[in-house]
Amino acid sequence: MRPPHLSSAPRVTFALELRGSAQAIPCVPVLKHRTILLTQYAAGLRLSEATHLQASDIDSSRMQINIRHGKGSKQRLVPLSPRLLSELREYWKQTRPTGIYLFSGKTPDVPLANDTVQKACKLAATLARIPKHVTPHTLRHSYATGLLEAGVDLLTISRLLGHSSFITTMIYLHVRRPHLDSTPSPLDWLPVRQCPRWVDPTQPSPPSASGNPESSSNPTPRPDQGTAGPDRPSA
Repeated sequence: MRPPHLSSAPRVTFALELRGSAQAIPCVPVLKHRTILLTQYAAGLRLSEATHLQASDIDSSRMQINIRHGKGSKQRLVPLSPRLLSELREYWKQTRPTGIYLFSGKTPDVPLANDTVQKACKLAATLARIPKHVTPHTLRHSYATGLLEAGVDLLTISRLLGHSSFITTMIYLHVRRPHLDSTPSPLDWLPVRQCPRWVDPTQPSPPSASGNPESSSNPTPRPDQGTAGPDRPSA
């Protein structure tokens, strides 16, 4: 397997630097634009996936979002954040979308234009005084890096992002590079004394550390030797 192309690594590093990119979302003045950016960040959606969402795709009973317009016409399910559900309900209460799309464009029968969302994202970065160039896809990168930093494995992240190839998800391994120095060894998790030393019962016991010869001069008799006891009288 060839390693992933490193041209995407600067974008991933940039996404890691923009951990506060979500703080720019509340700065968007338009409710629809603010909510779609929050949805994209909370679920790691592509821009086209977010704009084509329908109200029926939000499953509040199972706390899942059904992505039906994924890349390559692939369908997948992603978790629905309780906070995002609250924001979506507030958005629905105030806007009452009449079309088939949750975030409709100029007319109810068309989705919100990509240019509109991109301009809203750029405005959010400006109002939040983020000097870097922020795009809706940056929010998707931030979602993935956030999961990785939280300990989610790459295979799960790959499925949540809807990647057709696991190699695409491997670019996020570069984000973990600063944390390699703090990675523990499994050896450090083992007890210091895990297995006791085995002693052959047929061999005489070694002399005690105190030098007392009595401990070695009276070895334990074998069962075939006569011993006095309550059930066997002495000869």
